[in-house]
Amino acid sequence: MRKLLVLVCLLAAGCGRESGQSANGGNRVVTAPAGGPVQTATLTGLYEGAGTPPSQLCIIAQGRTARFGLVTRRDGRPGCSGAGTAIRAGTILRLVMNGESACTIEARLDGGRVVFPASLPRGCSYYCAPGADGGGVVFAKTGGSREDALRARDIVGDPLCA
Repeated sequence: MRKLLVLVCLLAAGCGRESGQSANGGNRVVTAPAGGPVQTATLTGLYEGAGTPPSQLCIIAQGRTARFGLVTRRDGRPGCSGAGTAIRAGTILRLVMNGESACTIEARLDGGRVVFPASLPRGCSYYCAPGADGGGVVFAKTGGSREDALRARDIVGDPLCA
């Protein structure tokens, strides 16, 4: 029974990893936690982190730039939230917050994941709850469409990318 449990855990851990080339024109896809493919050719979509409720990042592409909204959560508590402009430069994703404090997060794109640096710039603390830190969050792409991005919700349940 223990071996079966270990096997199930190992199989479950494989979800969300790249599945390689697809038959739809060679676009790279990832496997969503629900098991279906998710497009990664564009930034548009919903990205989620671990936890209940999960941290969420939504991105909707608009030409060379995109708009985003994000909310991080740790242990079910609010962490950081904000919205702004996303700019892709190779494997770097610059998230520039719109607001009263200058905050640019230089995240790394890794397949279908967005990986935040271990710590965020000082100006980003303006967008975080007291004592919260948005550093080190990893978001996996769970949906690749505009409709998926529109499902993301902030800490009070309002749309992040409306």
